[in-house]
Amino acid sequence: MFTSLKNTKKGFTLIELLVVIAIIGILSSVVLASLSTARAKSRDAKRISDIGQIQLALELFFDTSQSYPSTTPTYGVAYTGDDAAVQLLTAKGFLPQTPKPPSGTQATYAYKGTTAAGGVVVCTTYTCLGYGLGVALERNDNTVLLSDADVAQIDDGTNDFWGAGGGTSCLGSAAGAAPETCYDVKP
Repeated sequence: MFTSLKNTKKGFTLIELLVVIAIIGILSSVVLASLSTARAKSRDAKRISDIGQIQLALELFFDTSQSYPSTTPTYGVAYTGDDAAVQLLTAKGFLPQTPKPPSGTQATYAYKGTTAAGGVVVCTTYTCLGYGLGVALERNDNTVLLSDADVAQIDDGTNDFWGAGGGTSCLGSAAGAAPETCYDVKP
């Protein structure tokens, strides 16, 4: 006699499920993009921190030796690579271990001793009174890039801090075509 018009089936329609899946996909892509940026910023922060530790070790070395390490130090052992002086600082006990940049760019921190503080003549056999120390960052929007040294003798124009070749300078260009990604310091 009496029939109910009420639908007894419960559940979601296909359209409702597709809408929810699309929303979840969009939200997850936004989160993943943010995580990628955060990871790059974190690696850059570690690079900047390592440069500070190496700088402190260089000053301790200078206090002991009245000279900074040469670009190619040979204090009883032939150290090799762009971070030869950093290896020396570790061997002499000024650093607990040789810092390596986190993944993303080059394998070492670039160092060159100079014959004078703020000078540009690379020091290999002289008493080194200055240095240039640097690393290429992944991002060009870090505020430390506005106040770093931009020492030309570290970045030779063909290899950004010897981390990557190809003729591109990580110091950027005056016209702004290539933004700066080099973070470098001097005494």
